[in-house]
Amino acid sequence: MKDLKWKRILAGAMAILLLAGCGKTNEGGDADTDSPGGQKVQGESSENGEPQGGGEDNRQADRSYVEGTSIDVTGMPQAELAEKKVTVYCWGEYVPEKLYDWQGYRFQDYYGGEVEVILSTGDYYENLYKLIAAGEIPDIVIGEAKSFPAFLMKDLVQPWDDYVDFDNPVWQETGSLEDIDKMRYDGKVYNITAKSHNLGVMFYNQRLISEAGLEEPMELQKRGEWTWEKFREYLDATTMDTTGDGITDVYGIVNTGDFPLALFASTGELHIEYENNQFINNMKSQKIQDAANFLYEIGNNGSQLMSLGDPVSEFLNGKAAFVYTNDYRGYVDYAALWETDGIGIVPMPKYSGADGQYQASLTDNIWLMKGAKNPEGAALLVLAEQYDSLLNVDPQAESARQSQIDDWMEKGFSREAAEAVLDINDMPTKILWPRNIPIADGNVEYRAMDTPWTTLSDTVSGSVDKAILDATTSE
Repeated sequence: MKDLKWKRILAGAMAILLLAGCGKTNEGGDADTDSPGGQKVQGESSENGEPQGGGEDNRQADRSYVEGTSIDVTGMPQAELAEKKVTVYCWGEYVPEKLYDWQGYRFQDYYGGEVEVILSTGDYYENLYKLIAAGEIPDIVIGEAKSFPAFLMKDLVQPWDDYVDFDNPVWQETGSLEDIDKMRYDGKVYNITAKSHNLGVMFYNQRLISEAGLEEPMELQKRGEWTWEKFREYLDATTMDTTGDGITDVYGIVNTGDFPLALFASTGELHIEYENNQFINNMKSQKIQDAANFLYEIGNNGSQLMSLGDPVSEFLNGKAAFVYTNDYRGYVDYAALWETDGIGIVPMPKYSGADGQYQASLTDNIWLMKGAKNPEGAALLVLAEQYDSLLNVDPQAESARQSQIDDWMEKGFSREAAEAVLDINDMPTKILWPRNIPIADGNVEYRAMDTPWTTLSDTVSGSVDKAILDATTSE
């Protein structure tokens, strides 16, 4: 399999190096140069080709590092911080923990910046609004999906375009620009998102699949045969009454709150879409109807192939063959199952009417607030985080992909499952636009489990129109 991500890293670093013109070795001297934040940068190599300074075990020739560390800063542009401190409002710790000496948070480590985290107390948004009213405006606010368009309608934010150069190739190299462009408003970038990350993955119990006489879904996925139709067959085959008492005690799948969303998203459409500054009611789409019908047919009013029990205990105890949930559940909740029944991982299956195998995705919403005291520092912070995602790669691994595989395997995943997680992350994604628009009648996807779509679409369509209007009306 081609290591596309590693190629993107190398290509991006080289392109940015050419544009920035930094990290060059001084002729006739050592390779140290001053970084913008006053940190020494040890350059690419000495005359004998060996990196200089500390941390040689994790340093490579032809790369640049923060002095005395293995933190790679190759290709990063120079910049001066007039004001070092950037305030970030969020619900938890913001700066990531460093687990390895080659990991860096380059806004601090390279540019010499400081991050002051303002933690929410009580209701997240009400507390934010109180801070703003008191004049204590953060530079950056991390928002959930509903902050777009809510913050725009409240006129709380300013575009990043005046401070961030989105023509810098790093935004393309990380994959972030594609989703940033999807969320533009009036042609401007108001909220920055990292490359959208998958809502979850589909875990399956290998023992139950084998006992049902079925081929491994991972093998079907490799051949491009993991489809809705095949998924339905597997749900039928793994829903069983194992004791003969007439009561189903093993289900094809145990439901999670994310599974209905992921099923709808796999069509490539959702019942609310966003395009060209507009949220759109898409309830009448045939794709949405197909997803709703599939969900209804496997539910309690259909073939009863889906359990509504606790997804952790039921999957862990072999009471469900499939569960769709966050990938980290594989080592937090299901760790014991790897050594007993065995676990496989596949993406959501392909819907025949879609032009790709879409996976539901979440986006981070990073807002630059009106009245921010240090917008220039905030801009440098989000830029440095893009380089973090490119350059925080284990230098001892043969590739960036192998580094990530090793990380998953250290958590107990099989090699095949680890590879599947990475493959899923490279698949086409569908942003969950309905999460941006709260609907008073509740989530349409969840209601589709119990109500036929012909009934639901007629009764809910008006509520969707009202929700869109309410959410996109300026305050």
